[in-house]
Amino acid sequence: MKDCCKTGNEKEQKKGGFRKWFNYIIYGIIAIIIMGALWLQLTGN
Repeated sequence: MKDCCKTGNEKEQKKGGFRKWFNYIIYGIIAIIIMGALWLQLTGN
C-alpha cells in the first residue's frame, strides 16, 4: 500500500536541506560583501 502512494519526493526532501543551507551561505556572502562595501563608503577609505 505504501509503495503505490510514494510520490518520489523522498530524495528531493534530502536535497532540499542541502539546497536551503547552500542558499543561506550564498545570501550570507552577498550580505557580507554589501556591508563591507557600505562600511568602506562610510569610512571614506
